Amino acid sequence: MPQSNVLRGSIDDLNRPYVKLTIAGFAEPLTAFIDTGFNGSLIVDRDQAQRMGFETTSQHYVSAVLASHRPEVFLLSRGRITWFGEQVFLSALVIQESDHERVTRRRRKRQEEIVLGVELLFNCRLEIDFSERSVLIKRLD
Repeated sequence: MPQSNVLRGSIDDLNRPYVKLTIAGFAEPLTAFIDTGFNGSLIVDRDQAQRMGFETTSQHYVSAVLASHRPEVFLLSRGRITWFGEQVFLSALVIQESDHERVTRRRRKRQEEIVLGVELLFNCRLEIDFSERSVLIKRLD
């Protein structure tokens, strides 16, 4: 099987499955935490959306309840990423936060992180093995 049809990842120390994605605009791969409860494509912050070249609207707000168990408000953005070697056009949710919230959140992070939802996984097999602490995303088509 060609390597371009497989993404391998791991389980972090908080038991969150992730893969590393190479995305235009970033010198280092981004850590993409897999959230099977999120039916969209990506959740990014405003800076990340800008660096990815996504167009963010200030008119379309989306509300969702995620792992925080509290309502979160997002802006809608659209752009392209490379997914398994192909350019795909998608919508991403952009986190709405104050400057203080953004600084506080970034202080907790060691690297760039985004959330990857199931919309990008529709034509894939996702295997998460907690005992081996491994993640495999295999493109099926």
